[in-house]
Amino acid sequence: LAVDRVLLKMDLTPGVDVAPVIFAMINTDRDGRISEAEGKAYANQVLKETVIEVDGRRQQLVLFNNQFPSFQEMSAGIGTIRIEARAEWVGPPGPPGRHSLFYRNNHRPDLGAYLVNALIPASREIRITDQHRDSLQREIRLGFDVKPSAGLEF
Repeated sequence: LAVDRVLLKMDLTPGVDVAPVIFAMINTDRDGRISEAEGKAYANQVLKETVIEVDGRRQQLVLFNNQFPSFQEMSAGIGTIRIEARAEWVGPPGPPGRHSLFYRNNHRPDLGAYLVNALIPASREIRITDQHRDSLQREIRLGFDVKPSAGLEF
């Protein structure tokens, strides 16, 4: 969390039981490996199914990194899909005062169990004041304060 953006890091580790289903969703050409294009398409689909709102305004997530394990790693339950994205605030960045952030993961709730966490902001000008998660840990609501002296970078 920064005064002008949020960085989202998702680690998705398909369990042994669901790995074949997840791998088949990603490996659309059925050649047994995840190509760069297939990985990017899947990562973007996950991001489309992810909601980020700041002060009630939906934010657009932009993919900037993704990594995919092999089918063998996924089948063994040790292959982690890594997706990194950022959202830069729509509207004036970082106005001082009280703010809220809402996150929800809508990606395949029928196949997944999730855990959501907020890391301590790198900027001393931002302080997380409260966190509320749903019982399934698919969503979190954060309250945070931005100090009046906050700049655009952290």
